[in-house]
Amino acid sequence: MANRDEILANFQACSGIEDVGEAFMYLEAANWNLLEALQVVMPQEATTPATPTQPPPLHPASQPPVVISVDSSPELLLPPPIPPLPSATPTTPDHTNPATSTTTCTTSTTTAPVMDINIQVLCGGASEGSTFPLELPGSTTVSDLRTLLHQLVGITPCNQVLEGFKTVVDDSTVITPDILPESRTLSLNTQPAVPYHNYYERLNGAHRSSGGSGASEYLLLIHDEAEGKDFSLRFPGTRLIREVKGDVHDLTGIPVRHQQWTGWPPNIDQENATLASSGISKQHHLTVRKAVKERTPRTQRKAAANSSISSASAAGPSTRVGGSSGVGTSDAGDDSSGEEFEDAAELLHDDDDFLDMMDIPAARKAHTLIPADIEDEVMGVLHFCEEFRARYGSITPAFYQGSLEDALKESVHFPAKTRRLLAVYLHHDSSVLSNVFCSQALCQPSVVDYLSANFLVWGWDLTHEANKARFLNLVTTHFGSIAASSVRSFSTDKLPALLIITRTRGVIEVLSVIHGNSVLDEVLTSLVHATEMFEEQRATEVAEEEARQAREAVKAEQDAAYLESLKADRAKAAAKKQAEMEELQERERAESLKQQEDAFKEAVRASLETDLPEEPEPDCPDPVATLRFRIPGGQTFIRNFLANTTLQVLLNFLHVKGYPADEYKCLQSWPRRDVSSLDASKTLMDYKLYPQETLNIEER
Repeated sequence: MANRDEILANFQACSGIEDVGEAFMYLEAANWNLLEALQVVMPQEATTPATPTQPPPLHPASQPPVVISVDSSPELLLPPPIPPLPSATPTTPDHTNPATSTTTCTTSTTTAPVMDINIQVLCGGASEGSTFPLELPGSTTVSDLRTLLHQLVGITPCNQVLEGFKTVVDDSTVITPDILPESRTLSLNTQPAVPYHNYYERLNGAHRSSGGSGASEYLLLIHDEAEGKDFSLRFPGTRLIREVKGDVHDLTGIPVRHQQWTGWPPNIDQENATLASSGISKQHHLTVRKAVKERTPRTQRKAAANSSISSASAAGPSTRVGGSSGVGTSDAGDDSSGEEFEDAAELLHDDDDFLDMMDIPAARKAHTLIPADIEDEVMGVLHFCEEFRARYGSITPAFYQGSLEDALKESVHFPAKTRRLLAVYLHHDSSVLSNVFCSQALCQPSVVDYLSANFLVWGWDLTHEANKARFLNLVTTHFGSIAASSVRSFSTDKLPALLIITRTRGVIEVLSVIHGNSVLDEVLTSLVHATEMFEEQRATEVAEEEARQAREAVKAEQDAAYLESLKADRAKAAAKKQAEMEELQERERAESLKQQEDAFKEAVRASLETDLPEEPEPDCPDPVATLRFRIPGGQTFIRNFLANTTLQVLLNFLHVKGYPADEYKCLQSWPRRDVSSLDASKTLMDYKLYPQETLNIEER
């Protein structure tokens, strides 16, 4: 499908067609051949030789032109715009330039005569409706004139329509006064772009346009009031009006005898007159409708039929049409055979009346598979399944009885390993192929079994416009605009159709289309081919899905390991944080105790400092002991005490200085002893610390 998308994009870029549906129609007609589709849309872009030559005819020359039905949308009927005409008088072709003229004058004594003609531009563009003069040498051919007009107005020679010549001309015809009109005015128009419906019609249309380049052509714009459709038909001037009516019968289905026309000139023989002799313009508007004929009451028709049968039986075989009773009888039968045939056709057209005349009860008309007034999609599908089984028997495909969305979920939306193709059957009761396709192909046991084994089948009826519009909305929603354009382009003669739906890399697409003109073998071959393509795609997607699942499993294991590691790290972090919090709490508790202890020591120290006696003055008459203290670190300090001071005062002094007796030892050098462990009630003189002594303070 990616290749088709690329071809579609290239075709739109080259042709300038923005409508996806129209571009899709051209590519389908050319079997998705880009060059063939571009040749249909832009035939004038082909290589144009200096002197155009006619291609070999595709049909015998005596064969009348085939009618081509054309969509009457305005954008298709309008010719391509052309640039404005030059203000100066155009010059003659290249072979009449001054240099050539001089050469001609020197080599010939006779100068070719010059003709003055007028060119009236009839096509769209800035020059529409204008007329300009031209001077042509006497040896100018129609091909030279086309080349000159190409240079002036920009219309390629192969797309020019020159009208006004008295006789039929081709590109090699030399333009002389004898073939020009009295006014010497030629009209210039362009060929409208005609969309062909298929490849063979394109070839026939190209043959007719190339083979009739010199013939006078008429463009009939016909409006069908019964169906509300418009047709653009191009015929040669030699076409009989009755032949035109026959062609319209092929397009509209209205018999010639029931056609009622508006737009033909009065007082003309519409049976034997040609378009050229009718007096209509080259582009003429007509309206056709089906004539409503007053019908004879049923009882009178029945009585007339019985009377005819009785008279025919009494007359015997000699009065039958085409009998052997003589020439006169045979001629009379030939004259009346057409009318009798028409009366019989009209009689058979009314089933109820015909059956009523035969005293047989009228049969019930077949219902459509989905009524026009259905509102619910599921109810429409159920009605479709019931009517289809009642119409075609018990051996039918097992249609899915649900909505299209549910059918997609049950088939193509499954994983690749269990995915199935979806076959969408589109029915249309107005197609002559419907009953043949269903009875001879779709409902054959081989097709039914193959569909049941490999497809999920869903059906819909497009007979009514409301049901067709509903289905197009469903296709646009679920399949995309390209698929909707393809279904919209299906004409009635292309139905019924079997759409094979698949999903590739998440995108739902139409894998193939089986039309109603396919026989049993072609249907089976197409189904098998679609299944093989689907299996190849499915195998690729299954391998990709398994590889993806393997990658996802590895990733899941890695994620699980990462989560376990993350959980362990988080547990460690939580334990560490808890330990830090406990340590912090312990530190805070220790600090609190230390602060309390320090506060207690400070209180004790302050109390001792308050009770500590003053240091004796130097001129004190009492005996004074001078003590030198050496603290840790080597520093020393001196304090004087009265000799009769108790040892407790000394220890209190050291406590005040920060060396309490329970943490520090106070050592005397000779005799070596710990003073802080002695009886604190004795005096310094008792311990021979008078008149002076050195004490060492050490930690316990």
